[in-house]
Amino acid sequence: MMENSTKQEILKTAKDLFNQRGFNAVSLRDISGVMGISKGNLTYHFKKKEDIIEAILDEMSGQYRPPQVPQSLGEMNALFMHLQTLVKDNAFYFWHHAQLAQVSPKIREQQSKVYQTNTKLFRQAFAVFNKDGVLLDEHFLGQYEQIIDSLLLACIYWIPFGELKQKVGQPATFQRQAWGLLYPLLTEKGKKLLQEIIG
Repeated sequence: MMENSTKQEILKTAKDLFNQRGFNAVSLRDISGVMGISKGNLTYHFKKKEDIIEAILDEMSGQYRPPQVPQSLGEMNALFMHLQTLVKDNAFYFWHHAQLAQVSPKIREQQSKVYQTNTKLFRQAFAVFNKDGVLLDEHFLGQYEQIIDSLLLACIYWIPFGELKQKVGQPATFQRQAWGLLYPLLTEKGKKLLQEIIG
């Protein structure tokens, strides 16, 4: 039980440090130092930093439950806000999204599964919105797919991009960015509904 408790504390401490400093700037010695344990004690549980990040992501994956398919623009707005919070709470992962896929085949496989799950979620939501008359038909074959990819790209890389925007004095949110991508595809009915939702 004590061993499991130590492992959980390592994962919690590492995640906090990764969020504060970024994955590259944190060493095993940093983690053990904050915890007040020896580096040897830490490496008994995790041989290298990549093992820690894999364990953190395994835990996150085990706790993650995909959202329900949004049935309205209000529910889509709630999903965008949820994704924005998710990204903020796990900044370390999104700062180093591409790098982590190179570091670990296991992480790359997890990223692929998440992409497939989220793509399916958005496809189903778009079908609902189109049927309800709030989303236009595609102007060309594959347009929905391109919008979905753009939404996922914006979500994944929102942390560094959002910081860049703030540095030049232009605060922004993923929620606004997401609606900016979707707005041209909304019908007049959809645009009116969106105005009521986000003002």
